[in-house]
Amino acid sequence: MRMDYDALAAEAYARNRRASEHVITELRTFCPLGPSSRVLEVGCGTANHILALIEATGCVGWGIEPSEEMRHRAPIRGQLTICEGSAESIPFENDFFNLQFSVNVIHHVLNVRDHFKESLRVLKPGAWICTFTDSTDMIRRREPLSRYWPLSAEADIGRYPTVDGLLDAMREAGFENLTRREIRNVSHITDSTPYREKAFSCLRLVDDSHFKDGLLKLEADLRNGPVLRTSEFVSIWGAVPAIGSSHP
Repeated sequence: MRMDYDALAAEAYARNRRASEHVITELRTFCPLGPSSRVLEVGCGTANHILALIEATGCVGWGIEPSEEMRHRAPIRGQLTICEGSAESIPFENDFFNLQFSVNVIHHVLNVRDHFKESLRVLKPGAWICTFTDSTDMIRRREPLSRYWPLSAEADIGRYPTVDGLLDAMREAGFENLTRREIRNVSHITDSTPYREKAFSCLRLVDDSHFKDGLLKLEADLRNGPVLRTSEFVSIWGAVPAIGSSHP
């Protein structure tokens, strides 16, 4: 399912979403990067993560994003290039990148098998791909989203590909050394603004009544103190064969 990020949605995303330090740490730990590294973020949105990775490692970064509104709100930086593109149609030559990653994007991809085949094409032999996503169990226990908007969890379970399905698609495309890692962080929120402004796409999938009811409950609880927030994700890694690459 591909979300339509119109001007209001893109503005809410740009105002409320930030790069996750856990994502950046995971990328840096698993795949050492430096000034000679070429890195692509697929579905980069307003480029929070690729920009943070550039600042942390000195790599040269690119982002592709199908939404014109999102691209319009991405910063312009010397080592960062943002261009139009999609997960199934990456506008770069073969064997170009050392690392490709996506963060909470795979559930927007219409054809994950075509995505991984295209990814294999643009990655160098020996390069890595990392897909950050949520498992079904993670979606069900999200805080505060699944607590206050349980229908958002059911909607997301319906559109998120399973981890096993993604691993199968990567294996079929030709990736090797497949690895899944789970990361969990617990914190608290004191402000309902990102939820009120629907900066999380699953909140755009529930009806107005359910959304308003959940928001009222969240804001009532916040008046009594901070509310639990969990940040969980699965990072799914795969490598391009270093010798005898199967892509053209």
